[in-house]
Amino acid sequence: DPLDLISTFGADAVRTGMLFSSPAGNDLLYDEKLIEQGRNFANKIWNANRLLQGWNVDAQLKSDQISKSAFIWFESRLNESIITLDQLYDQFRISEAFMLTYKLVWDDFCSWYLEMIKPEFGKPIDKVTYDKTVSIFETLLKVLHPFMPFITEELWHELQERKNKDCIIVGSWPK
Repeated sequence: DPLDLISTFGADAVRTGMLFSSPAGNDLLYDEKLIEQGRNFANKIWNANRLLQGWNVDAQLKSDQISKSAFIWFESRLNESIITLDQLYDQFRISEAFMLTYKLVWDDFCSWYLEMIKPEFGKPIDKVTYDKTVSIFETLLKVLHPFMPFITEELWHELQERKNKDCIIVGSWPK
């Protein structure tokens, strides 16, 4: 029963679990582990936000070369992914678009980018790196929104002060 799954795992987890189980052109092979994978993905996104919100920002610090390189690398990876996502949407290849987004967020952003720029334990992060990372995370939330509308809208408003009508659902698609 989908309502039982939603109450257990959350609506976004069920949505993404269904996308995990339905690659284009194949039969739908339901497995509750895929719903759990969707829940774990939502948890990963939530924890990335908590990491960002937990950093102390020092405007006096200068960003180091590693952070600059990480930003350049991820920004190019993000731009490349947005171009590919636009093509996949034009071709109605939704499952492939989701998998590209999933890998971009889980592998590239959470596993690589955040680890590259993360300050040492107990030390602050420089303002330039922090602001760029928040900007990247906002773009990722926009890219994720078609698949996970509830968590992305919630995090959109948590990330920074926004007006009531400044919602991600009416925001522009990244270019």
